[in-house]
Amino acid sequence: MASAESRLALLSLRPAQAADEAFLFRLFGDTQDHLSLLRSNEALWNVLVDVQYRGRKTTYETNYPAAEDFVLCRGGEAVGRLLINREVDCLRILDIAILADFRGQGIGSWAVRQWQLQAEEIGARIELSVNPANPARWLYERLGFRATDEDTMQVAMAWRSPSTS
Repeated sequence: MASAESRLALLSLRPAQAADEAFLFRLFGDTQDHLSLLRSNEALWNVLVDVQYRGRKTTYETNYPAAEDFVLCRGGEAVGRLLINREVDCLRILDIAILADFRGQGIGSWAVRQWQLQAEEIGARIELSVNPANPARWLYERLGFRATDEDTMQVAMAWRSPSTS
């Protein structure tokens, strides 16, 4: 069995391409826990996931036309996605998702750390929003993010390099 360090050494980020669309759709469906009760009706589930996927994609393209979409790979296999928008003095993580079979293995932490290193190099902060009940919130806190605003629907969080704080 490979060690955690050797598994992380196999990680990479690459720009998403048109050929990744089927993977990105599957990944989106894999993260829709609120629809899990509908999985037994595959046709209905596929329609609902498709509508939500296209809606979210359109929203991101409209609100963040310059966002950069990356596929997270482990050993060349697509296992996740990171969507980021470069803003003045800020890198905004719009979306980060990992296939269920690969969660809890440090992949999300690794991806966020890659952007923390970039933000540190350019003197930028990183911002993101997360649902208060999403376990990823605790990941972000472990990585040094702090809540800047919070309501029942989302927590706005920010990270600043300790060297620029």
